[in-house]
Amino acid sequence: MAYRVPRHPRIEHHARRQTRLARLTGLALLWLLVLVMAFVAQRVIPDQHLPWKPLSIIDPVGMATRLKAARAGADPRQCRAILAQAGVSFAEVPDRVEGEGGLCHIRDALRVESGMAKLSPADAPLACKEALALILWERQVVQPAADELLGRSVVGLDHYGSYACRRMYGKAEGPVSEHASAAAIDIAAFRLADGQTVSVASDWTDPGPRGQFLRRVRDGACRVFQTTLGPDYNAEHRDHFHLDMSGGNLCA
Repeated sequence: MAYRVPRHPRIEHHARRQTRLARLTGLALLWLLVLVMAFVAQRVIPDQHLPWKPLSIIDPVGMATRLKAARAGADPRQCRAILAQAGVSFAEVPDRVEGEGGLCHIRDALRVESGMAKLSPADAPLACKEALALILWERQVVQPAADELLGRSVVGLDHYGSYACRRMYGKAEGPVSEHASAAAIDIAAFRLADGQTVSVASDWTDPGPRGQFLRRVRDGACRVFQTTLGPDYNAEHRDHFHLDMSGGNLCA
């Protein structure tokens, strides 16, 4: 059995101090590195990619847009402040609860009156978080795609509705639809400045600019909304894009 020479208490105490000092130094260097990286990111990386930067509708869609839109939309005051700052005018929609057992409700909702392509029908109450995401998508995804692929702007969005007191797919049983809280909208077509219309039902399979436009805006919606569903998802969505800010993480 090997004999172990006992260490002097002062030597052991010094060794422990050196170990603690090394650990503290390592942590300090790590925090310094994090701070330096954050400082560099602030100056080099665009705001739309930084989750700690506030959401702005004038910024292009980036890696952090979806997260920031959900966070801003969850705060009624912040949501409205961002809309107002972007020049969007809106009217408040009174809260209400309806349906068996309070199945459906409208809370924190508004109607967009100007500041984006005109909604048709115009009577489309939207939860503020949904309105915020819709306007962001319309400005930073839809309009650039229309200009590039179609050579004209979008002046109107035709839809099948935002609020509807029902369960998913109108069934008697099952999960409540996001439409039951005005947190979703079904976009059916895009009206262009020259009077033409690009329709999900008619143009989704078009190999030309119309179909390319629809796929571009669907893909862009996936970077803004919590859920984006279209013709590739199932037959029920063959003629529209379902866009919502309350569902799961789904893009199809």
